[in-house]
Amino acid sequence: MSVSEREVSNRKVLEREVSGLEVLEREMSEREVSKGEFSGREKAETEGKEIFSCEEAKKAAEKAMALLLFKDRTRHELVTRLYRAGFSETASSEAMEYVERFGYINDRRYVENYVMFQKGKKSRREMVYQLTERGIGGELISEVLEECEYDGEQEAIRMLLKKKLKGRLLCETTYEERQKMMAYLGRKGYEFHTIKKVFSQLDNEDKKV
Repeated sequence: MSVSEREVSNRKVLEREVSGLEVLEREMSEREVSKGEFSGREKAETEGKEIFSCEEAKKAAEKAMALLLFKDRTRHELVTRLYRAGFSETASSEAMEYVERFGYINDRRYVENYVMFQKGKKSRREMVYQLTERGIGGELISEVLEECEYDGEQEAIRMLLKKKLKGRLLCETTYEERQKMMAYLGRKGYEFHTIKKVFSQLDNEDKKV
C-alpha cells in the first residue's frame, strides 16, 4: 500500500471512530445479545467506562481523534493541543494511551510519511529541523532517513531552481542572480558543494540545448 493510500485508509477509520468513539458501540452491538444481557449500547458504555477512568478522559480521546482527522500529528503536537484545550494531565495521558493503542498515532510512521512526501522538495537539514520542532527525537529521524536512503537533495535543488528561473536557462542568468540563488539554497539547508554540483550539471546541460 502506498503512503497516500495508507493515509486515505487511516482517515476513513478516523471518520468512523471520531464521533463519540463509535468503535466501542459498533463492536458491542454487532455481537449477539442473549436474554437478560445489556443492549449493544449499554455494553459499549460499560466497556467505554473500563477504558477511561472518567468522562473527561473520554472527551479528551474524542478531541484527540478529531484533531487527527483534520491532519496527522506527532505525539508531542497532540499532547500540546490537548493541554491547550484544557484537559488535565491524567485525561490527556489516557487519551494518548488510547490513540496509540489503536494505531491512530505513531511517530515513526509520521516521520516516514513526512520524508516520503518532502524528499525532493526539502534539504535533509531542513527536514531534520522541522521534524525536531514537532517533537521528534533526533535518533528516530536519523534512523528513518537512513532506512529511506534519502538522496534527493540534488533533485530538490533542481526543482527550486526551476521555480526561480521561471522558464529561463541557468546559463542566461547574471553572476549576481546566480549568487542570490546559491545564497537562497544555502539558507534552505543545502550544502554548498551539492549546490555547486547541481549548477555545474545544469550549465553542462544548457550547453547541449
